[in-house]
Amino acid sequence: MSLESVQTIIGRAVTEPKYRELLFSEPEKALEGYELTKEEAAALKGVEQEKFDAVVGELEERISKVSDPLSVGKEFLLESGDEFLGPGFWGGLPRTLGRTR
Repeated sequence: MSLESVQTIIGRAVTEPKYRELLFSEPEKALEGYELTKEEAAALKGVEQEKFDAVVGELEERISKVSDPLSVGKEFLLESGDEFLGPGFWGGLPRTLGRTR
């Protein structure tokens, strides 16, 4: 399922600095092996590294202050996703990312 691939790619880019660098320097190589639609691949390739790095920095700061980092990460991505992925990224993707509220 491509939503899982998008989540995995974003998660890796947030937690693995070397993968993040590859995603921005050689996106085709970074996305190899993932099941993505053309629109999802284009959206991921269109993310600006400076904005993504700023979001990662803010996310790391928030995570360092709480006991449940996964819940903060999901909420932060939902709040800030458009800022670094672009307003059209979510398109047909569910914005809940597993949220049960």
